Amino acid sequence: MRLALDEALSALGSTSPNPSVGAVVVRDGLVVGRGHTQPPGGPHAEVVALREAGSAARGATLYCTLEPCSHTGRTGPCTEAIIEARVSAVRYSIQDPDPNVAGTGDTRLRDAGIDVAIGDGAAESIRILEGYLKHRRT
Repeated sequence: MRLALDEALSALGSTSPNPSVGAVVVRDGLVVGRGHTQPPGGPHAEVVALREAGSAARGATLYCTLEPCSHTGRTGPCTEAIIEARVSAVRYSIQDPDPNVAGTGDTRLRDAGIDVAIGDGAAESIRILEGYLKHRRT
């Protein structure tokens, strides 16, 4: 998760109105993909990391700093990219308060048979996403 948090930090200030998210794909203890949210209209962190990982994402664990999105906006849902990549586990720091996501990303992944856990790196993710979280909660 540390590497995912570092990815999120590297994009801070360049992703608004989207959150600055980091993601890392790990397979057999090796990082096979990493990424962060691109400027508006570009791919989200999870998709960048999955593209870098390619076929190595199959059976891997994806670490990300925010719950993967499950709706279509300017980009497709990250949950579908994760499912299509055949990732076996997802670990994310905090739930996305965006009403379009807010637990639905987690549910979609679990329904697809992916092992999901939340909480690792939560305190730092909250600090990184402070502006986004404040905006979404008001």
